[in-house]
Amino acid sequence: MPGSLLIARLFGIDVRIHFSWFVIFGLILLTLSGQYLPELRPDWSDEKTLIVAAVTALLFFTSILAHELAHSLVARRFGMTVSSITLFLFGGVSNLAKEPPTPKAEFLMAAAGPFTSFVIGGAGIGLAFLVQERLAFSPTLDPVGVVASYLGLINVTLGVFNLIPGFPLDGGRVLRSIVWAIRGDRAAATTVAARGGQVVAALLFGYGVYSFFQKENFGGIWFALIAYFLYNAATASMTQERIAGALGGVKVATLMRGDQHMASSGMTIGRLVREIVIPYNLRAVPVQRGDQVIGLVTISDLKKVDQSAWDTTPIDQVMTGTENLATVTPEDTLVTALERFGTSEHPLLLVLSRSSLVGILDRESVVGYLRMRESLGLR
Repeated sequence: MPGSLLIARLFGIDVRIHFSWFVIFGLILLTLSGQYLPELRPDWSDEKTLIVAAVTALLFFTSILAHELAHSLVARRFGMTVSSITLFLFGGVSNLAKEPPTPKAEFLMAAAGPFTSFVIGGAGIGLAFLVQERLAFSPTLDPVGVVASYLGLINVTLGVFNLIPGFPLDGGRVLRSIVWAIRGDRAAATTVAARGGQVVAALLFGYGVYSFFQKENFGGIWFALIAYFLYNAATASMTQERIAGALGGVKVATLMRGDQHMASSGMTIGRLVREIVIPYNLRAVPVQRGDQVIGLVTISDLKKVDQSAWDTTPIDQVMTGTENLATVTPEDTLVTALERFGTSEHPLLLVLSRSSLVGILDRESVVGYLRMRESLGLR
């Protein structure tokens, strides 16, 4: 997800924080320290309240991370590549390189998240009861009980909310897996689950508007924002499924550009621009060292360097290494290519055959192909 910061790597999966996460973290921290905890424990000092609020907020997002990590680990068990987990304004998302291959895989992957939230919630509530029993003997445990109680209730709520049968919520994925298994048609199942997501979004939006205007509750704005996100995500899932149907079994080899102009490692930016980029009107050029492709340099990479330094700056300093590039093979379908584009920051994919570069696939070529089919009325 653009605008995210890498903070950790767990089980080989990048964990990122989107800039919008800081907004929701701040809101939760303010709510806990300014309203929830002062009403619950008015005898606490401001310093103690703030510290407990900060710890609670961090543990809450840790539980969201655990929820997404459960999705990711089950997905990997079924052969799905998980590039990263991103925490953002509306919680968290696991970035999959491809869709689940079977209804069973989707069901177990989707159910793993809410199950984890229920486990954490049950543990929190249990710990809160245990602490309550011992408060008479150890009053210092009071903050532990307050934090555990909050995390227990919020995680149970999170688990229940995610099981609502509307895509892209986990419940929507569970619904899609069941319809998929019964009807044997993933596209039809996606439509059912996505329509459910749109209905859920409409109901949430209606409740948010009612809550804001009738009850003068500013929390209604939050419900409306969540509804907007859910509706767009559900609609996007139907569009994605329609695109997948239109692309069918078309191979990458059909649209890839095979006439490659290569740049050599150590070449300066100025020479690259004069000899390759401008003469051949290229937006990206593979970089090789000997017979091995080591990276890709794009127009956006070149713009990071002031033009006065182009003749002294080697392209190696600005290129993206192959280890950070998404790749496909000529025999992969365009659906697979679109999935790779979704996890890549670059609008180009290297096309490799037996580790050798045979071409480049441009996202615009795939988009143009789709538009052409639509203009012809082909489905």
